[in-house]
Amino acid sequence: MIHFRRICLLLVIVMLLGGLGAVPPTQARQPSIPAQAPTEPAVVRLYVEDRAELDQVAWALDIWEVHYDKGYAVVAVDPEQYQWLSSLGYRLEIDADKTALLGIQAPLDYRFYYFDDYYVNPQGRYIVDFLQDTNAAYPNLVELIDIGNAWQASHGGHPRDMWVLRITNEHPAYGDIADKPAFFLMANIHAREVATPELAIRYIKYLTSGWDGEGGYNVDPDATWLVNHNVVYVLVSQNPDGRVVNEADTGAYRRKNMNNDECAYSEFGIDLNRNHSFFWGCCGGSSGYPCDETYRGVSAGSEPETQAFQAYIPSVIPDQNGPNNDTTIAPASPLTTTGTFLTLHSYADEVLWPWDLPQPPPNQAQLEAIGRKLASYNGYEPTGDIGYGVDGATDDWVYGKLGIPAFTFEVGSGGDCGDFFPEYGCIDGIDGMPRSFWDENRPAFIYLTKIARTPYVTAYGPDSEEVLVMPGGAEPGQPVQLTATVTDHRYTGDPLQPISGAEYFIDAPGQDGAGIGAFYTPTGYGTELARGKETRVIDGRGHVSRRSERVRAAVVPAVAVAARHGRVPFLDAGELR
Repeated sequence: MIHFRRICLLLVIVMLLGGLGAVPPTQARQPSIPAQAPTEPAVVRLYVEDRAELDQVAWALDIWEVHYDKGYAVVAVDPEQYQWLSSLGYRLEIDADKTALLGIQAPLDYRFYYFDDYYVNPQGRYIVDFLQDTNAAYPNLVELIDIGNAWQASHGGHPRDMWVLRITNEHPAYGDIADKPAFFLMANIHAREVATPELAIRYIKYLTSGWDGEGGYNVDPDATWLVNHNVVYVLVSQNPDGRVVNEADTGAYRRKNMNNDECAYSEFGIDLNRNHSFFWGCCGGSSGYPCDETYRGVSAGSEPETQAFQAYIPSVIPDQNGPNNDTTIAPASPLTTTGTFLTLHSYADEVLWPWDLPQPPPNQAQLEAIGRKLASYNGYEPTGDIGYGVDGATDDWVYGKLGIPAFTFEVGSGGDCGDFFPEYGCIDGIDGMPRSFWDENRPAFIYLTKIARTPYVTAYGPDSEEVLVMPGGAEPGQPVQLTATVTDHRYTGDPLQPISGAEYFIDAPGQDGAGIGAFYTPTGYGTELARGKETRVIDGRGHVSRRSERVRAAVVPAVAVAARHGRVPFLDAGELR
């Protein structure tokens, strides 16, 4: 086994030093054929001792799962790759159950949104229709933007656009849209990851019409505030051409786009999450062989899908870490940095952030702090990386070029709610499924929207949650009650900090200390200072309301609650009239 590892390592070193042209991938695959090699694509357990051993071959492989604790990775391979890995001394076992998934030949569950009607969905659920209908229904809150074409549109195929839906109150009273803190949510860069557009669509609904009894503009005060004072950009499908293939046949497991110029086999295409220009192909985290699932393309940012994204996002979120080219790491972004970014993938139940370059990101501490906070909301593991080398990824480009915190969620893992094609019921926790991807990730989406104004600062403070006004949809002058919870939300094991105070703002954000104070403090409890004020026992200790304000509510106010660290553990604002 040691002999074989040295052979593999030598191949990788030669490729890195001499360039891919020095050792063509076809030459790197000239192994002796093992006795029981599969004749069709298969899913195998690739046994490895550690990450270093997996990284020697990960650049060329379609890795589904990584289990270092069990000593193997789950990998989809073609017969040539199986032979190659065997010749290098790796132990392989075919996973019969997962291999069977490659031959299902069944359409995607019709309850999922299909991209367009190229492949008919009998329930009439199409992403493009949904976006256009939402654009028509909320003309003052949303704008649908065509940021560019997918590959087939300019190569004789079916024309598909990449659509971004912008969500914000466009009335001038709420400020210039360009000045609002922005959260950019992207899904479906890998075509087979079908759960991710569903989550993006549900967040659009949460901020507009509401979804499953939660959210809704002018219904939910939290959602209303976010729409009035923030701007959210949602790219529901970054790889629409490839997605359609999986709608017709989930057994296709198509990951890449539909560029068929360079590979003559069914494995053609470019992995768009290896195609971004920032340190493209730098570090052994992608393949130069056109038929590999991790093929990075002929050049940095070569694909129209990548080019459209890289041109659009700087137009709405400014560069904040200074000018730098694609092979230069900029200094740390300042604390005044504004904007957040999230790309959705599946599957591993992990939170990732930049990057796998030899030099750590300059804002490493802040990225980790935010990433761990996100994991405290969705319950995923804040691993930072996927467990093997990757270069040319979206979040690396966004952070590297713009300086804003950028993250990846790997959604789903295990059982019916694992795989790239989970049961539809896993999206919302219906049909007896044990999980709800939406319930898990909604709080994290909201959090990334809320902290977008100053993410590198706000992530270290306490969090305002469960901001409610009852009753919803109140008439002018009708008494309403505002409640909210302020907590120091941390990932399991991370140290908590006490909270000293909180204040709330109605219909407009303000500076610290300018809001209406509304929290309970032990100071003055049981004394004359508490006379006539509301009291309660929190964690076995008496507290008194510091201040009670009465105002007249207009319809449903948009409410923000700001808090700071200190000693007070809870906020429950009093009655608003």
